[in-house]
Amino acid sequence: MLYGRDTETAALADRVAAAEAGRGSSLVVRGEAGIGKSSLAAVAAEAAHGFTVLRCTGVESEHAWSFAGLGALLLPLAGHLEGIPEHHACVLSRLLGLAPAPDKAAPPGDFRFTVGLATLSLLAEAAATRPVLAVVDDAHWLDPDSAAVLLFVAKRLAAEPVAMILTVREGYAPDFPTPGLDEMRLGPLDADAAGALLSGRLNGLSHASRSRLLNSAEGNPLALLELPAIEPETRLAADWTGTRSTTSRLKQVFGDRIDRLPEAARTLLLLIAADETADPGLVLDAAAKLGAQLTDLAPAEADDLVRYQGGRFAFGHPLIRTAAYQGAPVFRRLEAHRILADVLEPDDHRRPFHLAAAATGPDEEVAAALEASAECASTCGGHNVEYAVFERAASFTPEGPERGRRLLRAAEAAASAGNGPKAWALCAEIGQSTNDRAVHARATLIAAMVAGWRNDVREAYRLYMEAADHYTAAQPEAAGYPLFRAVELAWQAGDFSRAEVAAEHAERLDIEHSPWVRDLAKATAGFHRSCAVTVTEAVAALRSLIDIHVGFGAAVTPENRAMVAWWQTLIGDIDAAEATASENVRAARRTGAAGALPRSLVLNGITEFHRGRWRDAEAMAADAMDLSTELGQPIGLVKARAYILAPIAALRGQEADVHDLVEAARAASPPETAVTIDTALALLDFSLGRNEEALDRLMGHLESNAPGDALAFVPVAVEAAARTGEHARIADAFAWYTEWAEAGGQAHLAALVERSRGLLADEADAGAHYRRAAELHKAAEGHPFETARTDLVYGEWLRRARRVNEAKTRLRSAAAVFERLGAEPWTERVRRELRAAGDAGPIEAAPDLADRLTPQELQVVRLAAAGLSNREIGEQLYLSPRTAGYHLYKAYPKLGVASRTDLAKLGL
Repeated sequence: MLYGRDTETAALADRVAAAEAGRGSSLVVRGEAGIGKSSLAAVAAEAAHGFTVLRCTGVESEHAWSFAGLGALLLPLAGHLEGIPEHHACVLSRLLGLAPAPDKAAPPGDFRFTVGLATLSLLAEAAATRPVLAVVDDAHWLDPDSAAVLLFVAKRLAAEPVAMILTVREGYAPDFPTPGLDEMRLGPLDADAAGALLSGRLNGLSHASRSRLLNSAEGNPLALLELPAIEPETRLAADWTGTRSTTSRLKQVFGDRIDRLPEAARTLLLLIAADETADPGLVLDAAAKLGAQLTDLAPAEADDLVRYQGGRFAFGHPLIRTAAYQGAPVFRRLEAHRILADVLEPDDHRRPFHLAAAATGPDEEVAAALEASAECASTCGGHNVEYAVFERAASFTPEGPERGRRLLRAAEAAASAGNGPKAWALCAEIGQSTNDRAVHARATLIAAMVAGWRNDVREAYRLYMEAADHYTAAQPEAAGYPLFRAVELAWQAGDFSRAEVAAEHAERLDIEHSPWVRDLAKATAGFHRSCAVTVTEAVAALRSLIDIHVGFGAAVTPENRAMVAWWQTLIGDIDAAEATASENVRAARRTGAAGALPRSLVLNGITEFHRGRWRDAEAMAADAMDLSTELGQPIGLVKARAYILAPIAALRGQEADVHDLVEAARAASPPETAVTIDTALALLDFSLGRNEEALDRLMGHLESNAPGDALAFVPVAVEAAARTGEHARIADAFAWYTEWAEAGGQAHLAALVERSRGLLADEADAGAHYRRAAELHKAAEGHPFETARTDLVYGEWLRRARRVNEAKTRLRSAAAVFERLGAEPWTERVRRELRAAGDAGPIEAAPDLADRLTPQELQVVRLAAAGLSNREIGEQLYLSPRTAGYHLYKAYPKLGVASRTDLAKLGL
């Protein structure tokens, strides 16, 4: 019976019932030690009649054993492996120990997502037969790889008959953040519940003793259960209140009980606490070497400190394990680990950790054993554990080159795990541990990549240049890559002079990739108006780089394919950029290269924005932001807001949203990357008719050394200048834009040049430019918003020329696009023109079916219309097949269709 937890019990019962009905969820139960988290989860498990109940418990010493917790949780489902995709079954069979590990390390990519999707598939397959309840106790002690996978899965259970409960100790290291998950915080019992629990535990107390116990326990159920067990004189004499936490006081209670046991019993408890598996055979073999045997455990078992269940020894509460281990003298703990290491087989995965725990200083044997264990973790893709164990191996390595090498392996694994702060700290330590320039080069490359994740472009540039210096001294032929990346970062920072420095360095080295570095530096200079390099030369340089990278085909990494899509956008080839970006998204999902996904999704979203598919662009931005949060890549959040969401909100006139998005992006960005953030504000001003403010904002960038992506906003500046009568102010920037558009050779850019010429021309000459612009838009297709803007200014001119019927046709065409996109300020501008032309009729736009769907539904529908199965859709979007089907069937009635075949006919 749980006292005082009726509300919490009912809430968990509701979740169990929802899972039985096919509506899955997860819940994190937080609270201090002994507050009743595990008891509450146990009550939920008892109530889950007809469920498959899975359980695992995080154990402190398992923190360095890759996927230990996940394996314990999923092992009972091994019989369902045959029902999931073969590659998922292979991954999980390896992790569960049902298949041998591969001979080499896991393939590149974020293995967390691969294992997460495989785990989701297995849970969904099992739940198709019986609903599943997964209870994860002491989740804060899970090994980090298991924790990452279970948090991935916990966010994706909405359409599965699966409920997950994770209990987490509050205010105790290590921290266990659970962003995006529902949480329940357990506080102390109220006075009535505490009194009832105490009465059930111990009757016949005097009023004074009862009050003292209630006061000492502070509403903690475990304290109420354990404090009465103390000898009365001790209980009444001790000061159980004060500044100490309930956890520390309970630990002392358990420590006192252990201290009263015979020495042999204490020895056995120490061995059980020191070994993460509580394996009876191992414990008893070690105990025999210390003069103890199984019968010596009887007093501890009689005192309910330890029990034997499920083929293992188990403590009555995790604090008992802590008390048994930490309460023992240091020399006894060292001895326990040494004995445990001695009785283990040489290839047992536990042996290196016991050797490390028994060591008192640098020890190459220990370091080598830990390194071998880390290598084993890498074969399964357990990068979180891999870096932790490599770091520990380095800590036992005597000073010398081996220490630096192991720290480097730790840093590389931390970067692969997406843990930027840890990778950064390890790289700093490498600098103090070795003079090997080759090691320094690799470490500095990692640090530069982490700085890029943080969007600190100037620091990333500096580090790439430093890495190039190290490579120049150690491996000159490898210096091209960091120099190339340095130029890219200089471009982002708007600092073409630094790009030139990198290019000159590459030319001095005369290495294979020197021409690439030179071409990118030339492009950087050409997209800055103050440089001698022309924008025509810059476009030619980018075309050369694009051709080279496209020629490499599948050999190009996802990160570099994303760079190609960006270059294609910069030369105005939106169709090619869309094809590259969308294929990159698919490839990154297919190969598990999740780290490259946020950037690819943002670039794909930008192309969809240009093509007038704003809902798709918003869906991709939302997906990029979710993944960036999970991966710890704030740059993805910045770019999704600044490059997609803020511009769309600006064109829709959503002033509050624009300011919120801009502030959020600016808060995570250094000033030198704020160009597009500020231009979103200019777009807002322009959309709301504040032309002077819009022009001032844009000219501030166009007259500076801003990166070339400011070029795309010249047509906005031209129209703002034309409407304020400041034609001369925009002349130089427009000439620059015209040269760029001609170099790009894209019809849609030529259309914008003609429209801008019309805005700057005399009234009599403007019409010819507008007509030519409209013809070019028709030839280009795929840019509806800009086409509508041209129709608007053309319609305005036609009305002024008293060609009213032609004006109405143009204006109504523009209005239909603006209405469909939800660009209300623009729709209102057209309405005013139509009224001036004598047309006050309603504006009718073809319905945008995409507006009826949520971002997730839209992505599922697009993939289903392309012919993908639910399983294939799930793998693309990191969902289970059932969840993909759930979103699809929610979308059908919104779209007025009944099948996949009908979807393809909608032309979404």
